[in-house]
Amino acid sequence: MRKEKLTEDKELVRKANPAIAIRPTSGKLTLVSRRIYNLLLYHAQQHAKDCDEYTLPLAQVVGNVSSSENTEAIKKRLREMASTTIEWNSSTTDDLADQEWNIASLLAAKITPARKGRPMMLTWSYAPSVRRELIEPKQYTRLLLQLTSRMTLYSAAVLLEIGFQYLSSPGQLTMRQPVDWWAAVLRGQPLSRPVDYRFFKRDTLTPGLREVNEVQSEFELDLIEHRNGRKVVELQFKVIRRCADAAAEHASSVDNLADNGTPDATDMLSKPLNLELLESLMSLGLNEHDADLLVSRHDNDRVTRAVAYVKSKLAAKSPIDSPAAYLQHVIKHGYADSPAVSAQTEQVEADGQPDVSEAARQVVSQVESEERRRRHERQLIDEVRAGFEACPEQEQSLRIHAFGQTLRAPRERQTWNSLGLASRPLSARFFWWMATQDPRWEESQTPEA
Repeated sequence: MRKEKLTEDKELVRKANPAIAIRPTSGKLTLVSRRIYNLLLYHAQQHAKDCDEYTLPLAQVVGNVSSSENTEAIKKRLREMASTTIEWNSSTTDDLADQEWNIASLLAAKITPARKGRPMMLTWSYAPSVRRELIEPKQYTRLLLQLTSRMTLYSAAVLLEIGFQYLSSPGQLTMRQPVDWWAAVLRGQPLSRPVDYRFFKRDTLTPGLREVNEVQSEFELDLIEHRNGRKVVELQFKVIRRCADAAAEHASSVDNLADNGTPDATDMLSKPLNLELLESLMSLGLNEHDADLLVSRHDNDRVTRAVAYVKSKLAAKSPIDSPAAYLQHVIKHGYADSPAVSAQTEQVEADGQPDVSEAARQVVSQVESEERRRRHERQLIDEVRAGFEACPEQEQSLRIHAFGQTLRAPRERQTWNSLGLASRPLSARFFWWMATQDPRWEESQTPEA
């Protein structure tokens, strides 16, 4: 995978700096909405500069829109942006008294049905008070659309843009703001109450920073915590430009990751977003982050087949406790990739029949058998553990010694001799080993178990 450079002019959007750290005062922004917003801003900047409205075939944004589900999916994202009210201060100087205050929704939009051979069209506009600053920004950050499309977390998408914004600043330090301010910006929604910094750092900050530092090779972001006593009250980030050697090494590692199945960034946002597939995944119980991650890591056709496969099982009243978990199991093991199953999923899509082909039934039967086997093994291990704890101490010592004789690695034997059951990994192996000595263990290895 070729690393994209910001010096290239391919699909660069000039994003006004005040529009990067968006702090909604109402509504909620999601990762997909932010992607669409950047894409529409890019296309708007290609139009004539005196336009009040911008028009684009809807298929360029979300692909095939013949489906009513797909049309509703884009409407949902447009509602998110239209109902999200943001405010920012803008000025050509750093003087707070000279800053201009703005408040507006992200955009207004309409969808025109296909007429007389003309495709379905998307028309959008920006509030007059901020339109010029968005389309012809004086202070802006150049962002490569393909690079921004790699993010799978909303916080990472925001931090990536902030990192590029401050990469060329003299001190390479971002703005210093209260924790609650950062929480609203990195979550894409207003706060209903003050945040608990421990959970905010664990669930939002750390994953976002990790993804930003792993995905691109231009810079690294370091978190700076400003404290009042022991309490963290303000946050700031240090943008550290990677040296040429480190950037090349990081690019090589990302290339290797791409060779193992990650889509090339040059293909990600130049193609329309498959919102219908995302909505289908979320209808099976995945949250937006997991659905987006699944689509980014796997071929869309493969995920589509897996979704149809799971839906056919649900329609056939198969006992599936968690459709979301089952879907990921299907994708991981390729159950929907065989020609027989693919033909069945196409049939389900064509006529909506819940009938399941014999090949699909066999696959489901194998999966259910495997799940029963694992349940049986877990139950047996629990029983063996309880029985061991009830044994006399001398018998326990004999069993512990016998297990130690099965360990081949010197370090494992040393750990077992010194820690015994206090070693959690070896303790788990010990009770598994004991369970395999039980005659009932063989019952779990048969298809009828």
